[in-house]
Amino acid sequence: MAVDSGASESVVSEDMLTRVTTVEGDAQKKGVQYEVADGTLMPNLGEKKFVAVSDGGVTRQMKAQVCEVNKALLSVRRVVQAGNRVVFSASGSFVQDEQTGETMELVEKGGMYMLRLWVKARSFGGPEPSR
Repeated sequence: MAVDSGASESVVSEDMLTRVTTVEGDAQKKGVQYEVADGTLMPNLGEKKFVAVSDGGVTRQMKAQVCEVNKALLSVRRVVQAGNRVVFSASGSFVQDEQTGETMELVEKGGMYMLRLWVKARSFGGPEPSR
C-alpha cells in the first residue's frame, strides 16, 4: 500500500483483495464521496476488513474503504488514530505500534513510501468468502 499523509481514508478498489468480501459500511450508508486531486468525486462502494502481515511478520487487522482507485492507499491519519506513529527518515522509515514497539518497515519505490503486506484470504468480522 502507498503510504499517503494526505488521504483521509485508507482505500482499495473492488478488484484488489478479491478474496476479501466487500461489505456495506457506515460511509457507504451515509453516501460519502471522496475527492481526488483533479476534483472528481468518487462514491464509497463499501469497505473491506482484513488481516495483513508485514514482511517482518507483524500481523494487524485493517480496514479499507472501497472506491475506484488505481492504487491502494494507506492513510497516515488512520494509522495514527489506531495507535501508531509513522516515521519517514533517510536512515529508515517505518510504522511503529506505540504500545508494543513493533515496527513495520516502509520502502521507497518510485518516490513513494510503500508498506508491503500479505493479506489473509478471508475477512475478519464478516462473511466467509465463497469458494
